[in-house]
Amino acid sequence: MNISTPPPRTWLARNASTLLLLAPLLIFMLGVFAMPMVFQFAFAFFDRVFYKNVIWIPKPAFYLGNFAEAFTNPTYLYSIAWTVGIAAVTTSINILLALPVAYFLARTKVWGRSLIEVSFLLPIFGEIFTIYALAYALTPQGPLNWLLLKLHLISTPIALVGSSWAVIIWMSLPTLSVLLIRSAFSGVDVLYEEAAQTMGASALQTFFKVTVPLAKNGIAGAFLLSFSGGVGAYTIPLILVGPYNDWLTNKIQREVDPYFNFPMASALGVILTVICGILFYFYLRTQEPGGER
Repeated sequence: MNISTPPPRTWLARNASTLLLLAPLLIFMLGVFAMPMVFQFAFAFFDRVFYKNVIWIPKPAFYLGNFAEAFTNPTYLYSIAWTVGIAAVTTSINILLALPVAYFLARTKVWGRSLIEVSFLLPIFGEIFTIYALAYALTPQGPLNWLLLKLHLISTPIALVGSSWAVIIWMSLPTLSVLLIRSAFSGVDVLYEEAAQTMGASALQTFFKVTVPLAKNGIAGAFLLSFSGGVGAYTIPLILVGPYNDWLTNKIQREVDPYFNFPMASALGVILTVICGILFYFYLRTQEPGGER
């Protein structure tokens, strides 16, 4: 008796239940993230015309002038360079400050370590509260100026809030990078460090020549994530400096209100998205087994 073999099921038939379960999330992601990005990308190629000598309105067209202006107009070019440059500098300081703290948390069994680690998440989940707390700390009558005056390091209070220094200080503080690097250090076997010290290496030599190289994927990932967050910072410059600052995100907002220049704002948004996308791509590469090291 011949038993016929059933035809192979299609990919859709095999994964129908999974797709059904994921459908609400996919619809949400499509409506909240994907569609706005499609509209942003489309608007970036629109031109702008003066309608009835009253108001500028977007005009559908394949117009590359917005991107050309972004890289030729000194105002936009300076904003892009400033944002990327400050993010690179503050991220470098951030990582350098995070290294010893992360190593301490990874290698020391101190009481309350979990509470210390959770505290580094506070600036992320309670960002608005911590920003206002820092804003008070940096005021002329705040604790930072009080301490500097007591130590006779300054003669008059320094007004940091309202200047870019307040944002630079905030972005240089290690938060999430401490936890990411701590995880990387925890993955390094202590035996390698003990072997190096047995062969005569000092603690600093062991740290920089053994521990850090073995954890460099995690450190690189922390750097790229912090860099991406610095490039895309919006709330921090807005609160600590004010609406008229040099950060690209706030420049995009000002192109919309009060200038109603949606095509230019979209073009700058596409540039910002591309920069963050490249950084995130390299971050994912550092997390792949056998990826870039």
